[in-house]
Amino acid sequence: MMKRSRLTALSGALALAIVTTGPATAQDEPVPFLDAAGTQLGTITVREVADPYTEFEPTRPPAAGQRYVLLTLTFEAQEDQAFPIDPRQVQLLDSAGFLYAPAAVPRPADDVVPNLQSLTLAPFDRGSGVVGYSIPAHVEIIQIVYRGDGSRIMPIANPGVTGAVAVGEPKIVAAPDGTSLGSITIREVTDPFTGFDPARPPAAGQRFVLLTTAFEAAEDQAMRADPGLVYLKDSNGTLYRPTQVYRPEGELLQNLEIQPLSPTDRISGVIGYQLPVDTALDSILYGPEGNRFVPVADISATPAAPAADSTDESGETEAGSEGE
Repeated sequence: MMKRSRLTALSGALALAIVTTGPATAQDEPVPFLDAAGTQLGTITVREVADPYTEFEPTRPPAAGQRYVLLTLTFEAQEDQAFPIDPRQVQLLDSAGFLYAPAAVPRPADDVVPNLQSLTLAPFDRGSGVVGYSIPAHVEIIQIVYRGDGSRIMPIANPGVTGAVAVGEPKIVAAPDGTSLGSITIREVTDPFTGFDPARPPAAGQRFVLLTTAFEAAEDQAMRADPGLVYLKDSNGTLYRPTQVYRPEGELLQNLEIQPLSPTDRISGVIGYQLPVDTALDSILYGPEGNRFVPVADISATPAAPAADSTDESGETEAGSEGE
């Protein structure tokens, strides 16, 4: 069950700009690209997805167990903004959460569309080109993303289903080889969380969010429960890492801590976050490896439960927030 209410006088924030599963985007649909300050620099359009790409130079086929993928993209700058683009940041996301960076794809010499180059589009300029990939033959690509400055992952097209489940349902988490390690269940999302210690409110312009979360190991596998790898993602694709949320003493559920789980073990607790008051949440991700972000729960599909307004009267703010 998801709780929502309005909260005034909120404060402090920790954001890691990483972006994934977001609003559904169709092929050939321009997607706005916003910089970290929220200014729209232009749009990105995935015009064509060749998966697999079979028109490669015959003497240079993909390696055994691999396939080529070729994207045709268009970048267009706003009339009043320059738009730096980098084809290396156009990446593929598979159903297991792994990201694939571009790779050389040998194409016929007479192909009329050039490889997309790194450049800065002047205001009102438009540029197109192709970006290639060599990926495992068996993987399912569910999303095409643009990482922007390298620390963001913004969806620009969704060829497949993202795989996130509803709040309250378990999401299976697998090892890189596909072995099921166990599950993560987001049991409840409290947004905003207003039951914090009145002496330690969020910073100005921020709000607290609290996830009630359970890690459960598979019957035959050990699992490492790490709440620090559970990210909130907003509707613009920014991910927020956990931060300290101070609650009154004596709470029944404690803060979730990193710990190893033996087969069949289950551990529950809460994970806190701090983010801007005007940010709309979209989903929850789990990042067990540096190049992998697994969709865990779809917040946008969860019905909101009405809650009473709450205003912090302490007048106190806290300048900093903990986190990476």
